[in-house]
Amino acid sequence: MLDHVLLSRRHAFAVAGVCVLLSTGGLVAGTAGEPGGTGAPPGGLAPPVEELVAKALAASPSLAARRARLDAAQLAVRAADVPADPMVEFEYRDGGFPRWTIGSDPMSMIGASVRQPLLTKARKSARRASAEADVDVRRAEAGQSAADLATAVRTAYAELYAVDRERAILNDSEEIARLLAETAMTRYTAGATDQASVLRAQVEQTRVSQRGIDLEARRTALVVSVNRLLNELPDTPLGEVRSLPAPPPLADSLARLPDLAAAHAADVSARQADVSAAARRVDLARAELQPNFTVGGGLYWQSGIDRLVSVTFGVEWPVRKSRKQLPLLAASERELEAARRDLDDAAAGMRAEAAGLVAEIARDDRQIEQYRSALLPQSAATFDAVRASYLTGSGDFSSVLDEFRRWTEARVELVGLEAGRFALQSRLAAFVNPPALTDSADVASRNLPSPKESR
Repeated sequence: MLDHVLLSRRHAFAVAGVCVLLSTGGLVAGTAGEPGGTGAPPGGLAPPVEELVAKALAASPSLAARRARLDAAQLAVRAADVPADPMVEFEYRDGGFPRWTIGSDPMSMIGASVRQPLLTKARKSARRASAEADVDVRRAEAGQSAADLATAVRTAYAELYAVDRERAILNDSEEIARLLAETAMTRYTAGATDQASVLRAQVEQTRVSQRGIDLEARRTALVVSVNRLLNELPDTPLGEVRSLPAPPPLADSLARLPDLAAAHAADVSARQADVSAAARRVDLARAELQPNFTVGGGLYWQSGIDRLVSVTFGVEWPVRKSRKQLPLLAASERELEAARRDLDDAAAGMRAEAAGLVAEIARDDRQIEQYRSALLPQSAATFDAVRASYLTGSGDFSSVLDEFRRWTEARVELVGLEAGRFALQSRLAAFVNPPALTDSADVASRNLPSPKESR
């Protein structure tokens, strides 16, 4: 009789533990994104995602390289329209060579001359415009790299959120699985169930624990990837991500975002800069069809106080124009056509990708609402119902485990949807509102130490 009383008390304690976990700790419907569980990574909470984005933009070596190339292009503009250096020539003429006849022969003299190639106004303007267009290309490439980097950081942050929230959910689920195993053992000891129920509960508890091990490895890999984006050492710790911020603001309604992406995405801006640079190169090739001019002068000494001065003016003789300048002009025109085609393709691609993102975000919004308003409450109620039936002897333990899995998976799926929607919104925002490169980020990148030096 005493043994029966003790078993009943153990059974009541296990049931009470399950009920407490079902009613507290963020396990009710609609709280999948709230703090819960006890398995938080070391290091406290992770910094806000925008802080990580700013750090990545300031510390990225690849972006620093883009900025250095931009600086180089800006410096090259200064020399674009500068004429060629003058040529200085020294001359000795002797009409009776090898006899020294300077002073006795009027054709004999010693002197020096200077020759300066000239640039026409059209050629100077075309060269400077082409160099400035190259600056725009480098700036657009840096902007594209910055947009890609910011999107990569936000996407990795969303994945970390999904992993950390799933870890918290599994910690709670593992505790419930342990209490279910104890309940099954208590009922088996009391002769109210079979041994198979105990084994199923133990297998479920092991399965949840094994899934937690997989998440640990996945989180480690994600932290390494984030540290790579931040130019940190791979083993730099990163705290737990418990919530996601509001997505970056969009410039207009969802219906107009595809057209905005086709006009303002960083990839499209880079292709537009390519078109402009190609057009400037065509103008430069046409300017090169004009003849080149040179001016010069010389001063010669004959003997005593006799001096001879010469002034020269030269015009290029374009005997090879058909084999040199004209083919180069035709090549530049074909490059311009190719750049325009690339721009059309990039704009069409951005429009289609943005339209797809809009559709996926709308789908995720509907699914998240359905999970929060219906699926999670229904899963929790079903699990509670089958658990109660099992405890009263009218249900089987397999149904309890099945509903326990469905309830756990529903919470994990909701977290995945929240993370996926944030990643999609971040990509779409990067298309419409590419990140700006700040001066402080420029200064930091130009004096960027290596990860080991920074430590």
